[in-house]
Amino acid sequence: MDLSTALWSDLPSEMVDQVLSYLPLPDLCRYRTVCKRWDRLMCDPKFGSLCAQNASKREASLIAMRYMTCNTFFTGWCFLDVNARRWYVFKEDGKQIRSSFPHGDVRMDGGLVCQYWGPDGIIVYNPVSQTYRKLPCTPKHFSEKTYFSELTLVVDNISQSFKIFLFTIPENKSRILNIVPLKLVYDSVTNEWKTSTSPVCIGSGSKLNGSGVIFQGYLYTIRRRIYFEKSIRDFRDEYTVGRYNLVKDAWEDLDVPIIIEISSACLVVSANRLFLVAWSKGHGSGFPYGRPSWSFQLSELKIPDMTREVLFEMSEADVVEGFETIEDGTTNYSLPGMSAFSFGNSILFMSTSTGISAAFDVVTRSWDRNFPPNPLEYLPNLNCSWAGEQMNLLLPCTPW
Repeated sequence: MDLSTALWSDLPSEMVDQVLSYLPLPDLCRYRTVCKRWDRLMCDPKFGSLCAQNASKREASLIAMRYMTCNTFFTGWCFLDVNARRWYVFKEDGKQIRSSFPHGDVRMDGGLVCQYWGPDGIIVYNPVSQTYRKLPCTPKHFSEKTYFSELTLVVDNISQSFKIFLFTIPENKSRILNIVPLKLVYDSVTNEWKTSTSPVCIGSGSKLNGSGVIFQGYLYTIRRRIYFEKSIRDFRDEYTVGRYNLVKDAWEDLDVPIIIEISSACLVVSANRLFLVAWSKGHGSGFPYGRPSWSFQLSELKIPDMTREVLFEMSEADVVEGFETIEDGTTNYSLPGMSAFSFGNSILFMSTSTGISAAFDVVTRSWDRNFPPNPLEYLPNLNCSWAGEQMNLLLPCTPW
């Protein structure tokens, strides 16, 4: 088809707007230079709302990743188009925005981001426009040390509104049978926090603080417990999978077999299946500084059967070679940093020191290493803390 200038000019403006509204944000930003009308269109809040509504009808092609360098605390955003295999970088230039978010954990959905701001505040913002909203403070009991909070964000692009779900579950195992987990919901329409007594419906794959994730109506998290033997210096760790029923307000520890000693564990949902990503401590010697061997594992947690299946296992040397991770060479030995992001039927693994990425298809169990290097390139001695999810982005003009 000949998409000449004359053909476009003959189309009704409403039809042109509809066609353009299905394009991803990076393309829309480039097309602002086509003509003055298109430039004005990209700044129209009504067009921004139309783009958000149409974007919610298709699977997101971008993985939005926030990075923060461990030494300088500089923050910014990298967006990976998993279909076009192209990176975009967006730095947080606003000093007020940058200083307002000291914590690395963020939750994302529908082009918006939320995270804690200080001890009892939560911020929601658009990373593209760098506009934000500070939410009303949550009740004080959500900051007590006897509880840990799990936070997630759900955006409704059709109604241009969002909700935040905050769960608190007692940390002490002995309290679980006596205290019902607390649940609060923030609605952007009313600008209020309310205690929720009705069933909560959140899509599978929604991530929470730490290692938590929503999967098939449950909040799943990795729980670490320390058991002291004879003294405070004589202790052992034990890891369990816990889940919270969003409908019945019930918490339970599951009998899924977990590696005795793990590090940097997180849960990921891909292809409607639940996975555990973690470093597993092995036995033997021969590794630097006399440390036991470690392996990087991806395991599927099969909840109905209460079993765990290892899909792949990589030695520390294989991870260093495959992702060219950087070792500091000091006696303060640490494992190579790896981040995991879900998209489609795959999980993208990224080195936090080099940005080199590779995707593992959980259905075919095959690797895809055809990803361009992260645009931040190599960051010697400045490993990044990454937090991100797959989602579409909003135009700066989009109201929310």
